[in-house]
Amino acid sequence: MDTHDNLKTIILALAEANAALMSAAGAGNDLLIADLLDQVSSLERKRNRLLHNSRTSRIQRPNVGYESTVPLRDQVIRALHLVGRPATGRLLADVTKARWNETIEINKLSSLRRDEARSWSAGQDANRRTAIRDIYVVPALSYDRFAPVRGSLALSTWETVRRLVAPLSLRVDMLMSTISLAEEAIRLGENSQGTTMSRLVCRLGASIPGANPFKSSMHDVIALASAELSQLEGIDSHERSVAASRAETQLTLDARLFGAPLQSVKVNKFDSYGG
Repeated sequence: MDTHDNLKTIILALAEANAALMSAAGAGNDLLIADLLDQVSSLERKRNRLLHNSRTSRIQRPNVGYESTVPLRDQVIRALHLVGRPATGRLLADVTKARWNETIEINKLSSLRRDEARSWSAGQDANRRTAIRDIYVVPALSYDRFAPVRGSLALSTWETVRRLVAPLSLRVDMLMSTISLAEEAIRLGENSQGTTMSRLVCRLGASIPGANPFKSSMHDVIALASAELSQLEGIDSHERSVAASRAETQLTLDARLFGAPLQSVKVNKFDSYGG
């Protein structure tokens, strides 16, 4: 089988794996998502090696007309699946570098958000006949006004309550993301990716009481993060749940995904206290 046949086979396999990943994301199957992320990553590396070898052997044809890097949108979706909570572009870039040794161009994330909103709107317009995607990159929303939170991204397949940001949510989400990344580092083991991921986890966990940024094991980080979560998660979950119920009754699906006009939302000042 020559290079072109190999490339065609890998591209087809990659398309099938990405389609399966989208289905798993829609179903919320975390175990299958993790396996498919590894499969997609492996196929992408094989594809990129073939493209690199092809370019190297054909100096007279440097432009092969195929982008060898993973598209920004796919990078962001993949990283958000891994952290499992709303995240900043900086964190997504760090995760992508540590886990897949790829670079996310943070300055392009605002454009990505706008593109996702336009794509969603086009998908709702029957006259434009644009296919609706299985998943969209959306902004996290403030729990009181449901306005987009600057610089924080989430996934449309997540339930509303997980995409909201209440007063304690930034800390809660950081702790939960740290736990998810620590579990990924454990799963990767002692290879170079696992070591790099462990260093990122230690850096993220440096602010957790009792954690040593240089000596804590991944199991230690998980235990310490879980201990702090036990003190914060109940309050945060209540505030988010009350706000999510209000969003479900007051907002359209568009607004629940991409943010609501401020004047259209009625705020109950007792929501945060359960009054």
